[in-house]
Amino acid sequence: MVNASFVNVGRWSALGLGVLYGVVHNRSLHKLEAENKVKHEYERKERLIEQAREQYAKLNAVAVDSSAVVTDVDSPNFDLEKFIAHLEQDKQ
Repeated sequence: MVNASFVNVGRWSALGLGVLYGVVHNRSLHKLEAENKVKHEYERKERLIEQAREQYAKLNAVAVDSSAVVTDVDSPNFDLEKFIAHLEQDKQ
């Protein structure tokens, strides 16, 4: 028969190895989760930048049209002469 102290050492060793495995596995899961969080945050920022580019393109596409009269006085594309000519045409 096996000595009782040998059995106890085996049990405690198995318990210690199990705890050690749990700690190492937990660290690897936390590291993986942190990497995924950084990746998702980066992708979210990329989507926001792409949406901002699309909105900017839409705003500039409207402002580039030279035949349209810009009525917003604060706009950098506002032309007073075109605006007055447009108002005169509307009167007639």
